[in-house]
Amino acid sequence: MNKTKYSHAENDKILDIWEEFSIKNGDGEIERDGVAYKGCIHTFPGADEKVYHEREVGNEESAWNNSDKRILFVAKELNDPNNPYDSRVVITYDSKNGIAPTDKFLKSMLYITKGLMESTADKVAEFNRDESMDNIMSTWDKSAVAKINVKKQPGGSVSDMAEIDSYMQTYRDLLKRQLLLLNANIIVCCDNKTTILSTIKQLVYPEALQLNDEVWYDECSKTLLIESYHLSAWTKSYEDKYNRVISNYADALAKINA
Repeated sequence: MNKTKYSHAENDKILDIWEEFSIKNGDGEIERDGVAYKGCIHTFPGADEKVYHEREVGNEESAWNNSDKRILFVAKELNDPNNPYDSRVVITYDSKNGIAPTDKFLKSMLYITKGLMESTADKVAEFNRDESMDNIMSTWDKSAVAKINVKKQPGGSVSDMAEIDSYMQTYRDLLKRQLLLLNANIIVCCDNKTTILSTIKQLVYPEALQLNDEVWYDECSKTLLIESYHLSAWTKSYEDKYNRVISNYADALAKINA
């Protein structure tokens, strides 16, 4: 397993190569993703006259490299056609100024991160629908979390899995490089058992063993691969999404420690 420490600079080198390859292939510009920024909030007006909020770079590189739990959420693609934005900047919160995450995917990430941080082999952190956003964001800001898409080119409101699979194969070497650089040890695959987990397993963790219906474990790197619903799914509640990941995570930890 890769021993190189994560840095935004090294991650950007991979993404620069990815974009050059993508443009050459006629697939267009790509988004930027990786370890989530945890710095100050930058507020600015957009060209559409709306006000936007972004996180700036903080101490997340050090936090990632020194954390016992490095949580990576892996999704399919941005559902925002022709807008390959930087997804590292998007989770912002400032209760005094009315800034709070509203996107279903991002809110699900926040809940699940809190559950992963607080659950152990002996304890399943229960979902608390009344948990304050102050508490949730406090855990988020102290956690090492990254989010990437396997297809860096933005898609539409509904993902075409045949297209996603094709892109994963075309850009497999770059996806592998990014996964190795991140070196996460908790990987949540947000595609409801399609092909993301199996592709990551094939690329990086071919020796991983299945611990339950939803979790695989690579003993050499001490990495868990966990199946999840798509975190934007309208048919599943925040509690449903949380429970699927957290209950299987705690069960896997218990089996590892047995």
